Amino acid sequence: MKKNIFILLLVLAFFFSACSIPQAPAVTPDAPASASPQANAAPTPTAPVVLPTFDEIIAGHTFSKDCTPQALYPTVTDLKGYDIIVENKEITQSFSDCFSVWFSEAVSTIQKKYEEFYPHVTITADIDAPTWQLLSSVAYGCESPEEFVALFPSLVSVVIEKNKDFTEENASFDVDVSAKTPQQLFYELPCTDGGDPSSVPYGLFTCTYLNTAYDENMEMIGPEEENLPVLAEQLTFPFAERYDFSNGWYADRDGGARRHTGTDILCPEGTEELACVDGTVLAVGTGEGTGNYVVIVGGDGTQYHYYHMVEVSDFVAAGDTVRRGDVVGLAGNTGNSTANHLHLAIIHPSGVYVNPYSYLKDAAMPDAQ
Repeated sequence: MKKNIFILLLVLAFFFSACSIPQAPAVTPDAPASASPQANAAPTPTAPVVLPTFDEIIAGHTFSKDCTPQALYPTVTDLKGYDIIVENKEITQSFSDCFSVWFSEAVSTIQKKYEEFYPHVTITADIDAPTWQLLSSVAYGCESPEEFVALFPSLVSVVIEKNKDFTEENASFDVDVSAKTPQQLFYELPCTDGGDPSSVPYGLFTCTYLNTAYDENMEMIGPEEENLPVLAEQLTFPFAERYDFSNGWYADRDGGARRHTGTDILCPEGTEELACVDGTVLAVGTGEGTGNYVVIVGGDGTQYHYYHMVEVSDFVAAGDTVRRGDVVGLAGNTGNSTANHLHLAIIHPSGVYVNPYSYLKDAAMPDAQ
């Protein structure tokens, strides 16, 4: 009996000693760094900020009444458009004042909109504002002050760019504003007969004349030509025969009401008029003062206007390409004219008339090309 108890005690001692032996820890390989979800995750890219355009910003803003002129020009009058404009200087000046207010509000609107994207925003504006000549010529074709103001964004080209010192914390932007030229603008605006390739918009005639004959203070300037731009190419004489002509630049017309801004070449009715440059036919049409006309635009944007043709030309159509010496129409006495002749007017890309006289004196004959 004692022997059995002794054996039992030995078994229990062995059992407890085995349970008390410390176990070696399990060996597991080190996990690679890439196994960590946080360490392996690629950084979330920051979506680029897409800023609204100038047109989008302006479309959502209601401008104040201070941007709207009190009135447009009187509609019942016997005066020509350019005379109405310079005879109503107070109204004409109000257009420039209203545009200045409108532009100031536009810049403030850009500032507020961009502040939705950046904590601190600085806007620097550099503006080449539309001249009184351009504003008044647009206003003359509008039916209401509200229609006129609605066209303000169309009168300028606006570019908004980040300043060279731009940072996310201090966002700075440059707003560059440049007025469109008469040639750019008046073929676009519906209220100035724009969009019709068969005619030259009246606003183009008005604005170009005002640009040429008046200074920034609405005072008529003299006939001096030293400040006029120079043409980029030599002309070809617009007739097969060298008819006589004289320098009629800035001579009185309509009893002194306006200045002559072209060169007249007298010739028999029906004489073929020839392209004086290589170019594209911009317009073929008729007008009260110009009579029947053709307009050619050269490669540099200079326009060459042929007025008083005997009939609307069927030699060319708007969009046609012409070469020097090509027939573009027949001379006549239509419109504001007293004899058969070609009135050649030249509009420089800058938006002023250029005196054709010296260029016609130096022009080569078509058969010499």
